[in-house]
Amino acid sequence: MSDSFTVRDVQGEIRITLADMRKYHGQDFDNGLSMALKACQLAFHKLTGGAAPERRRIRLVLALSPPGILDGFEYITRAISDRRVVIDPAAGHGPESYNGRYYFEIHYEGRKVALWLRDGIVPEGYTLLAKRGFLGLLGEAEMRAWREGKQRIADTVMRLPTDQVFEASPVEPA
Repeated sequence: MSDSFTVRDVQGEIRITLADMRKYHGQDFDNGLSMALKACQLAFHKLTGGAAPERRRIRLVLALSPPGILDGFEYITRAISDRRVVIDPAAGHGPESYNGRYYFEIHYEGRKVALWLRDGIVPEGYTLLAKRGFLGLLGEAEMRAWREGKQRIADTVMRLPTDQVFEASPVEPA
C-alpha cells in the first residue's frame, strides 16, 4: 500500500499523505504517524473494501496515546477533537508501549476491526528508552538512540505490507 490514505469530508475526498501528517505533527514521532496511516489503510481495506470512509463517522479505541499516534489519527479522522476516541491502556493486546499497548480498534458504520502491532516491529529496548525519553531522563547518546529507534520503526512500518505490520481480528459488529 502507498504512503497515503483517502477520506471523505464535507469538502469531498481528501488524500492524506505521510508528508502531510508530518507537517501537521511538527515533531519527530514518524513511528506513530506511520502506524496510524497503515492502521487506517488495513482497517478500511477490511471494513469498506478500500473505499474512502467518511472521516467523521470513524470511532476509535486506542490502548496507547503517544504524540505521533494521536496526531496521526487526529489528522486522518478528527476523532480526537470530535471526542470519538477512547484511550484505554487496558484495551486489547499487543506489544507493550511506554504508556499502554500497540492496539487499535477502528469502528465504522456499525462494524469494527481490531489491529495490534506484530512482535518484532518495535526493537528490543525501545520501550524503556521511550519511557525515559518522555520523562526527560536520557543523556545525549540515549536521546540519539531513541530518535534512531523512532525512525527505524517508521521505516519498517512503511516498508512492509500492512498485514506484516499488524495482526487483525475478523470484522465484527460493533
